[in-house]
Amino acid sequence: MRILPTLVFLLALGSTWSIADAQFGGGFSPRKPAPASPPETPPTAPTQAKPAAKPAAEPAAEPEGNPPTLPENAPQFDEPTSAKPSSPPDSGATVKVAKPVKCDAPQKAWIARLDPEDREAIDAGLGYALAELSPTLKWVGSTSTQGAPDFKGKVVVIQSIDAGSSTPAILDRIVTGLGSAHSDGDVVVIGVQIPSKLDLATKRLEKTSTKAIICIDTDGKWCDALGIYKKPVNLIVDRNGAIRFAGLTEKGSAAAAKSLVAEPKAEIRVAARPESVASASAPTVSFPTFTEPLSGCKDFRGRMSPELMVDQWITVTPNTKGKVIIVDFFFTGCAPCRAAIPHTNELVKVYGDSVAVVGVSFESKSTFDSGMKKHKLKTSDFHYPLGLDTTRRTIGAFGVESYPSIAILSADGIVRWQGHPSNLNRAVLDPIVAANGALAKSAEQSKSRSWAK
Repeated sequence: MRILPTLVFLLALGSTWSIADAQFGGGFSPRKPAPASPPETPPTAPTQAKPAAKPAAEPAAEPEGNPPTLPENAPQFDEPTSAKPSSPPDSGATVKVAKPVKCDAPQKAWIARLDPEDREAIDAGLGYALAELSPTLKWVGSTSTQGAPDFKGKVVVIQSIDAGSSTPAILDRIVTGLGSAHSDGDVVVIGVQIPSKLDLATKRLEKTSTKAIICIDTDGKWCDALGIYKKPVNLIVDRNGAIRFAGLTEKGSAAAAKSLVAEPKAEIRVAARPESVASASAPTVSFPTFTEPLSGCKDFRGRMSPELMVDQWITVTPNTKGKVIIVDFFFTGCAPCRAAIPHTNELVKVYGDSVAVVGVSFESKSTFDSGMKKHKLKTSDFHYPLGLDTTRRTIGAFGVESYPSIAILSADGIVRWQGHPSNLNRAVLDPIVAANGALAKSAEQSKSRSWAK
């Protein structure tokens, strides 16, 4: 089936709309508009790019938004939420950027023998920040707390246990190996009970006398975030909260923890573990790459997408989970944008639930409504959801300067293709959709080793 209407897009190729104010805010997950201070320099109006002609004025642009942020998880469109204004750092202040920590290889004698899948899952978090303690963790044993313990600034040894099958004596053996490093409070040892045989495990652990702190992961969410499955494994976390070692022997974990205690203190910000890393045990899926010259927007191809945000949905909130997301940047006063509507509708018809097409305009609601009326458009003319990015959080993050403009994301949040709608055909989209299907299948396979199903 042919997707591109021929004559319409031959004309559209040579005609784009641009806006002069290229420095916008960024981001992209729907939210309610928040009061904004007037910009120091009023944004200019969008103009039609015509050779050797003075640009014609279009509706004025809305105020700038906040700077872009990158998502930890795959992109989703939710209900609008209020945005928090950011404050600039004090003059002369040093801004610490969160990044993964370089991890030294452990001594061979420290390394435990693990199943390859267990090793891959636990090693995937090395260098990243320890996942936040799940609120569903239950703290038990002789050293139990009323809530999550405070181990900020300390080295932490996390050892998984299964008290439903055997007593957790391994915890005290690790404590013994730590010696004064534990008794002086420099190292905290936490035993985490996997969500297996919980009734029996809970009874045993509530009666356990140990110098370690014990918690029960009742729903398995924390174990999943750490890459812990059924076999006993451990993680060694430094004073800054970065996972530095994983999958060591009892003696190896104690030795590694003491080596981290001896490190010079240096406060750094550690990057959170991305979801794509958390599921690194899934088979690798190969997506097509596109390297054609790109203009009129920032090039995110092959990189994580900026956060997907809109200020208001004109139609229903789209369901993007697990799908290829096609973001169509447009506005009602743009003739090439209007000409591209039938082509974009055809994409929806051909690919069905495999893709989620979303139209995003920078216009205010009143400008959008008047533009629809002026050009005799109805929302039913668009066979896909429409949203307004009035503060340009998404448009600014992508650096869109020419309209219409398309960005295609796979379900893992990576931008796979960008360009003009007239260049988007089956040769481009078919392999992306196929690879995204393989990605979903591999995710299901990796989920079979997950506790929180």
